[in-house]
Amino acid sequence: MGNWIDYKLDVLANSPAEINQIAERLNQPSAELSSWVAKESGQSADEVAARLRDLLKVKTVCNLGYIRDEVNKARRFSLEFKDRSIGVVKSHLAEVSESFPAAIFLIEYWDQQASYAGKRVIRAGQVIQEIHDGNQQAQAMDWVMIDIFAPFKTEYELGVEFGSLWQQWLADLGVAVKELQDPRQLPDSTTAA
Repeated sequence: MGNWIDYKLDVLANSPAEINQIAERLNQPSAELSSWVAKESGQSADEVAARLRDLLKVKTVCNLGYIRDEVNKARRFSLEFKDRSIGVVKSHLAEVSESFPAAIFLIEYWDQQASYAGKRVIRAGQVIQEIHDGNQQAQAMDWVMIDIFAPFKTEYELGVEFGSLWQQWLADLGVAVKELQDPRQLPDSTTAA
């Protein structure tokens, strides 16, 4: 049977034309991917291509940032699939990312039945950062999922070099964790209004 995996994919592109090309390409599995799956499964490439088009029905959810299509260059997509197809989906997204090497792919994924979730940053077909929350204390409830997307979104908005804010973000995150560990940071219940 298999579990359902949900993907939320935010793509940060460089232009309205590029985000539109990415949106189109997300729904078009490559011939290379079809050939690879056909070889692995022992099926014909035509059969596999049709199945992949069904599997990779990436839905557009909304524009991010500017709403009007003619100026928007960031978009949210969604995709759901059975866990047995995860390798094919990962390969497809890596191929699309590689075709648009300057775009940033921010993937949030979860499997509510297996009670895990994660976040992955992909650029130029490569996983740049990833966090996995596989020790959820209650089913489908994030436990230690930190927002690794924050520095990349900030860089994108500021127009600064990709990856340039990662170390600063890690240091600031460390400070925030220390503040949370300090009991003096808790409000005094006797002075609370």
